[in-house]
Formats: sequence, structure tokens, C-alpha cells
Amino acid sequence: MGPAETLTVPTPFGDIAVHLRGRSPGAAPGLLLLHANPGDHRDFDEIVPALAPDWAIAAVDWPGSGASTVRDPERITIDALAEVSVLVAAALSAHGFGALTVIGNSVGGYAAVRLAERAPDLVRGLVLVQPAGFAPLNFLTRGYFHLVASRAVAGRYVVPNARMYLGPLDRGGVRAIFDRAVAVPGDPVRLAVYRSLWRSFDDPRFDLPSTGPLLAGVPVQVVWGRNDPTNPWLLNRRGVAVALPHAAVSVLATRHEPFAEAPVLFLDTVRDFLTACAGVES
Repeated sequence: MGPAETLTVPTPFGDIAVHLRGRSPGAAPGLLLLHANPGDHRDFDEIVPALAPDWAIAAVDWPGSGASTVRDPERITIDALAEVSVLVAAALSAHGFGALTVIGNSVGGYAAVRLAERAPDLVRGLVLVQPAGFAPLNFLTRGYFHLVASRAVAGRYVVPNARMYLGPLDRGGVRAIFDRAVAVPGDPVRLAVYRSLWRSFDDPRFDLPSTGPLLAGVPVQVVWGRNDPTNPWLLNRRGVAVALPHAAVSVLATRHEPFAEAPVLFLDTVRDFLTACAGVES
């Protein structure tokens, strides 16, 4: 794995840091990594070394996360992330990347779906890990989203919620992700982005199954940790079946970020799918 390089992509929402690792994009298939809220590109650190010998890897920091700037935290919605992902994919194409396989976690999974819809020529396949947008959107879930996004609750919610969805801190890279989440309540900008994203979940566009089957021509693998209490599989499985009837589905004995909690298991689960995507002509 060569030295890290950072590509900066200007967007209406801020300058986006895209961290490049692995092989040269001209000599290997491209892999785009999209993280959860909160988080940053380092959430994928446990799997990048194993993937780097075979892939040109681009790992994004969302606006206001990691090394990315943010112009107005209030504008960082789920669809802002989708727009950012399209701009990043186009910039990577100009940088020598071919069509991308995308691993998207949580809100990163939602953005990956929208990227494949809006720029299909730039996408080879999707690995959606605990993706947002498939649970029922109703009075109860909308109320929950607004409660979490409220000024009174958000700062108190980030850390215990991360503790729940990450699980035991001695597994894989979980401790490092949790420690970064602990810093969010003390950072007004990052907390404002966190709140804005939760608030945007009330948008009808967040309900991916509402329009019926999606991405008929795009290979998709869904990976779900069945032990995640904050975005449980039982609440999402019907939505996944409606929106992605052609997708391969793998349910693991993990929580919200299986690539960090159980990296070997995760890589074993997605290896065949990634290999197939890497063989698709761009």
C-alpha cells in the first residue's frame, strides 16, 4: 500500500477531502468508501490494508467531518450527501478512476444508492452496509428523527447511541470510532452537521422503498448486522426486499459497522461480490 494522497473536491457544501490509498487508478478497479454519521474515512481503517493491493481506494470525509470543510452545517442533508457523492465520483473519473464499486455505510449507503441512480455510468456495483433509507417512514420514526436532531437531545445522544450501535469496544477498530464519536458533542460544527442530517431524515425522499424497485441494472449486496439496536434488520428487511429485490443479502452477527467490528468476517462476506465487480468492464 503506497503513501496516502488526498484529493480535494470543491462542492457547494464545502471542500471535500477524498483520501486515496492502494493502487494507481489507472492500473486497478476503483473502490469508493462512504462513511456513517458521525464518522470519517478512518472508520474503514480495518479493511483498507487488505483491499489496497487490489484496488484504487478513495475514502470520503463528508462535509464537516474529518479533513473536509463545511460552509453551512444546516445545508448538510441526506440529499446533500448524495450530491457530494456524485461530484466526488466525477472528480475521481477526471483523476483517472474508472467506474466505481461503492461501499456505503448508514447515510453513506443512502448516498451510494442515489449516486448509482444519478450517475450510473460511474458505478459498477454497491455494497450497502446497514444503509439508511429502508426503514418505514411514519409518524413514529419522524418524531424520533426530530427528537434526536433537537438542540436539547442531540449532544446527549451521540455518545450513548454510538456505544449501542458499535457494541463491544475491544473488537476490531471499534474503540477508535467510538473515541471519535465522543468528541462530537464538544465540536459545535460537527454537532450541527449531525443534527442537520438527522433532521433531514423526515424528507419523503428518504423513503427509498416508496418508489418501488431501484437500480435494476446495478449489482448490489446488502450487508446487515443483526445485533444493531439502532437500525435493526427486522425494521428494514421489508423495505430492502421492495426496493432492491435483486440484491444479495447477508445478515451477520455484528452491529452497525461490521467492517470495523469484524473485518475478516466482513471481507469474507463481500469478497466474491467485489471480485465480480472488479471484473466488470467500465
